[in-house]
Amino acid sequence: MKREKYAVFTIDVEDFADTECVAKSGQRVRRHMLDGLDIYIRLLEQYQIRATMFAVCRTALRERERVQRYVDRGHRLALHGLEHVPPCGMDDEHFRRATLAGKQQLEAAFHTQVSGYRAPCFGLDEEKLDIVRQLGFRYDSSRMDFPAARHVKHLDMTSYRELRPGIFRKGDFYEFSLSCQRLFGQNYPISGGGYMRLSSWSFVLPLLRSYLREQDFYVFYLHPFELSRQHQPELEDLKLYDRYYLHHGLLTYRRRVEAIISLLRTLGYRFVTFDELAERMENKSERK
Repeated sequence: MKREKYAVFTIDVEDFADTECVAKSGQRVRRHMLDGLDIYIRLLEQYQIRATMFAVCRTALRERERVQRYVDRGHRLALHGLEHVPPCGMDDEHFRRATLAGKQQLEAAFHTQVSGYRAPCFGLDEEKLDIVRQLGFRYDSSRMDFPAARHVKHLDMTSYRELRPGIFRKGDFYEFSLSCQRLFGQNYPISGGGYMRLSSWSFVLPLLRSYLREQDFYVFYLHPFELSRQHQPELEDLKLYDRYYLHHGLLTYRRRVEAIISLLRTLGYRFVTFDELAERMENKSERK
């Protein structure tokens, strides 16, 4: 009997100023570009897909009415940090306090359980992953097995049980990895973000098709600015690559997202939130 295939669509709810190259520039940016969140949610709802929203606490509290509207419509709220600071730059105690505060503030503001976490820039190591588990989260989605990415830490999952490729469990806690496909003996991320926006579609689409036919679990993510219809603020003295990252592929990204959804539907994937997926992983059939 074939196992059911699952796809999870997520978004990191953060300001344009939180984008790494923008934050590092030190320039003051007032335009948040969160209309991209609205566009993404409307797009997903056309296909009856509920998103998992990994929100920076500061941003979610400022945009409380907008975020609450989506929570009320069945989209799930998770934590993307008290502020958008990669954990790899914090000591463990600072990380513990900030993460607990972010979880508690979101739960109090939106009257919903916040059971998931994703590290800004995916910068999470094993010690901080264990802190996330200790703080009462049910799952994390910070693991990207692509060491070439900046801030990404290799998460050693040897103390976890792998239920299926990309899904790990330790007790009642889950790690849901970002999807990568093997290419010439190395992993290449195919979960969204800049990896699916900047690359040639003729390059990434065959990788995605191959992965989805071989595997049965897929995660997609992006950032609000990538779908925003606002003009980006003019920033000075950015590196050429950073300008390329901020601008390339924006006009066609929505069509790519829709093409990914269409491919997933054709291949029989079920769209779930991470909370729903954790519930399904509790089934005896997944424990075998």
